Amino acid sequence: MSSKTYNALICETSEIIGEATQADEAVLEAGAAEKSSFYPLLSELRVRYTVLIRRLDQVYDQIVQPQKRLIVKRLLEACLGRLLEVKHDLVELNLSDYTYDDDEALKRLAVTPMEAEPCVPQYFVREREEEVLERRQFVTDVLRKLGHEPVKPQPLVLTEQQAVVIIQSHERARQGRLRGQFMKEIRLLKEKGRDQKGEMSASAATAIQRVWRGFIARRTTKKRKQQEQLLIGMEMPPYIESKEIQRAEEVKQSRRQLQKERENQYQEALVKIEDQLRAKYGSKINERIGDELRRWISEYYERTGRLPDFPSEDAGGSRTMFSRQGVDSQLSKSSPISSKDSKRSKDSKEKKSNKSEENKNKDKEDAEDPYTFKCTTSVFLKEIINTNEEYEDIWKYRDDEDDHHENHDSEMIEREKIAKIELEIRNSVDEMMRAELELLQAAFDKDRAHKGKKSKKPQKKVRRGGKKNKKKKEKDLTPDRTTESLFEELVSNGIIRPYPIVSIDDFIGEKNFVGCEWRKEGREPSPSLGDIRQLVKEYCILPLGSEYVRTNAPVVRSVLITGPPGSGKRMLINAICSETGAMLFDLTPANIVGKYPGKTGLIMLIHLVMKVSRLLQPAVIWMDDAEKPFVKKIPKTDKTDPKRLKKDLVKIIKGIYPEDRVLFVGTSRTPWDAEQKLLFQCYSKVVQIPRADYGSIALMWRSILHRAGALSQRLDVSCLARVSDSYTIGTLLAALDGVLTTKRRLQLRIRALTAQEVAVQLSTKEPVYAETESAAEAWWLKTPMERRRLKMLQKLQELEQENEEKAAAMK
Repeated sequence: MSSKTYNALICETSEIIGEATQADEAVLEAGAAEKSSFYPLLSELRVRYTVLIRRLDQVYDQIVQPQKRLIVKRLLEACLGRLLEVKHDLVELNLSDYTYDDDEALKRLAVTPMEAEPCVPQYFVREREEEVLERRQFVTDVLRKLGHEPVKPQPLVLTEQQAVVIIQSHERARQGRLRGQFMKEIRLLKEKGRDQKGEMSASAATAIQRVWRGFIARRTTKKRKQQEQLLIGMEMPPYIESKEIQRAEEVKQSRRQLQKERENQYQEALVKIEDQLRAKYGSKINERIGDELRRWISEYYERTGRLPDFPSEDAGGSRTMFSRQGVDSQLSKSSPISSKDSKRSKDSKEKKSNKSEENKNKDKEDAEDPYTFKCTTSVFLKEIINTNEEYEDIWKYRDDEDDHHENHDSEMIEREKIAKIELEIRNSVDEMMRAELELLQAAFDKDRAHKGKKSKKPQKKVRRGGKKNKKKKEKDLTPDRTTESLFEELVSNGIIRPYPIVSIDDFIGEKNFVGCEWRKEGREPSPSLGDIRQLVKEYCILPLGSEYVRTNAPVVRSVLITGPPGSGKRMLINAICSETGAMLFDLTPANIVGKYPGKTGLIMLIHLVMKVSRLLQPAVIWMDDAEKPFVKKIPKTDKTDPKRLKKDLVKIIKGIYPEDRVLFVGTSRTPWDAEQKLLFQCYSKVVQIPRADYGSIALMWRSILHRAGALSQRLDVSCLARVSDSYTIGTLLAALDGVLTTKRRLQLRIRALTAQEVAVQLSTKEPVYAETESAAEAWWLKTPMERRRLKMLQKLQELEQENEEKAAAMK
C-alpha cells in the first residue's frame, strides 16, 4: 500500500481516538457508581483501545515520514498503557484476572472476538533486531567455546543383517523393473505385427466420450464445491503463500528499509541544522539575552536601590524573573519564610492532609462496598488527548501531496532547535550573570564600608515537598567488571540460556464466548486457552515491550503459570521472551545445583542475576518447579536443594522496580504441594492453564493438520476432537508426530489420514486424570484473587438476607 493509504488510515484512527477519549473521560468523571453500570462501559473501552493499538501498530510499521512516526509511536504507547489500566480496573471490578468480551460492545463496534484480543506491536523486536541478534549470537558463541554444539541429527547405524535385507530388497526391485521393461518391449513388438484393419466402431467412440464427459463434469463440480466451501469459510485454503501475499510482504519490507534511510537522514539533519543555527544565531541570542538581563538589573537597581537575588537554575533562572510582576515579588524562592506564613502553610498542610485522609477513608469505604466501584485515575489518558491534538494541529490537515518521498520537515526541526539553543544559551548567560552580580554585590558592600558582611550567595533551593521517591542503592559486588564479562559468566554457568523463537499466537486455543453472559447470570465461567493467551499478553508481554508503558502502567513483578505436563507452560515462557526480545535467566533449582556454592556464592548469584538483568533488559527470570522452594518436606531422592532460594525469592521480586523491564515467572505442575502463604507472597498474579475444551482442541487439530497437509474431507475433525478430550495439547502434538512419519507423509496424497490412526497412537499416552483436575480446582479456590471474590459473594449474600429480613419486618 502507498503512503496515501497509511495517511488516510491515521486520519481515521485520530477520529476514533477522539471518540474513545470522550467515552473514557465520561467514565472517569462518573466517580463511584454501581458495578453493573461500570462493566459494559469498561468492556467497551477495552475493545476500543485494542482496536486502536492494532491500527496504530499497522501505521507505525509502514509509515515513512520520521517526525510523523514519533507522534504515532507516542500515541501507540499511550494507548497500550491505557489498555493495561482499563484491564486492571476490570480485574478489580470483577475480582477475576479473566476479562470476557461483552457481546453488546462487540456488536456496537463491529468487532470480532479475535480482533478484540490485543496484538503485540511489531516494533518491540523490530527496532531492536540487531541488538537481539547480537545477543543470541553471543550466547551461541560462548556455548560453542564450551563444547555445547547444537544438536545434530544422529547418523543411522545399521547391523549387518539389516544392511543385507535393504540391499536384497533394492536388488529385487531393480530386477523387477528390468523384467517389466523387457516384457513391455515384447508386447509392443507383437502389437506392431498385427494387421491394423478397420476403424473404431461408433459404440466404442460413444463409450469413450461418455467416460470423458463424466470425468470433466465431476471435476468441474468438485472445483465449484471447493470454491464455495472456501468462500463461506467451511474449508481452509491451502497452506501455501500466494504470490500476492509474497508481493505484499516484499512491499512492506521495502518500506521498512526506506524507513531506516529516512530515519538516518533525519538524525543527520538534526545535527547539521543545529550546528548551522548555533553558528548563525548563537552569538546574537547570547548578546540579546545578556543585554536584556543587564538592562533589567540596572532598572531594578534604580527603582529599589539594591541588587536583585538571581534565581537558581532549578528555580527557573532568568525566565522566572521576567515572568514575575512588581518589585516586591522579586524575592528569591529560597528566601526564609516568615512565621505567619509558616503558620498559614502549616494550617493549609494540615487541612490538605485531613482532606487526603478523608478521601482515603472514602476510597476504602467505596472499596469495601460490594455494590459500588470507582475507576483509578489514568496516567495515560491526558497524554493520548494531548498527542492526538498535536497530530491534528500539525499533520492531519496538512497537504503532503508535493512530498511524495516522505522526507523530514526542516522548518519543524529549526523551530525545535532554536528553542533548545536559546535555552542552553540562557542557562550559560545566567551563570555568567550570577558571577557578575556577586562581584557587583561585593563592590557595592565595599563602597558602603560593609567589609564585615559577606556578599550574599544564592541559597540552595529548599525542597518543601514530601520525601523523594529514591530507591535504595544496592552495594555493587562487581564494580570493576564489564557487562560482557558478566554476561559470559552467566552464559557459561547455564544461568542465561538460549530459547527457540516462538510466537504467542502459536499457543492455539479458542476464547470463552459465553463468559460475559454467565457473569450476568451470576455464574463464574472457566477460561479457555484463548483467554490464557490474552492474559499472558496483558500481564507479561505488553508491559515488558515498552519502557514508557512499564514505568507508568500498573506494575506486575511476578507471575505464576501452572498446569499439567504438556499444557504449554514452557512454550509461553519462550513466547514471552521471543515477542519482547528478552534475555532468559534460568533459576530452576535443578539448574543451579553445584553453581555458586555457599552463602557468599548465593549472594553473588543473586547480585549477578539482578545486575545483568537490568543491564540487558528486557529480561525474564524463570523458575521451573516453582513450588519446590516452599515444599514442607523434601523427598530424600531430591538432591537439587530446592530450598536454597526460599528466603531470597521475595527480596529478588521486591527488588524489581517499576522502571526495570524485568519479570519473574514461575512455572509449576503441582503448586498445591507448596506452603500457600509463602508461595503467594512471591507471585502477585496466578495463571492456571485449564484443560483444553472441545473448541480449542478442534481448532488445534484443524490448524496443525492443515499446516502438515493432512487435512482432508475424509478426516472427521469433530470425532477426533471428542476422542482427544482429557489430553493436553502437548500430548496431542506428540501423538501426531508419532503418526505422521516421513513415510506416512509421502502417502498422504494416495491414502488420507484417518482419525483412527491418531486415536490408536493416543491410546499409548497418559491423559490428565480426574484426581489431578480436582486437586487443581481445590487449589485454585485458595488463590488470593479467588478468595477475595468468594468473600465478596458471601458479603453480598449476607446483605441480601438482611434486606429480606428488614422487608419482612416492615410488612
